[in-house]
Amino acid sequence: MNSVKAWLQDRFPDQEKAIQRLWGVDKGFEATSHELQQVEVKLDKLNADVEPADPNEVERLKSRRNALVGELGMLMGANKR
Repeated sequence: MNSVKAWLQDRFPDQEKAIQRLWGVDKGFEATSHELQQVEVKLDKLNADVEPADPNEVERLKSRRNALVGELGMLMGANKR
């Protein structure tokens, strides 16, 4: 299984059916999922002090994360049956 897909299913366990339905079919959904994972990894590193944290960068990443979560929520919600 794709590691991003598995990560996404762990992140949104209540959306497993929608993820299964969209993955491999909707390239925009996959790209958004990949970007969300990358943003989360970067935020985790900044929060763990692995990288020096620029407050502006942290806020920008948090805003982007929220936008991506919203976009994925809409995509997954639109595909519920």
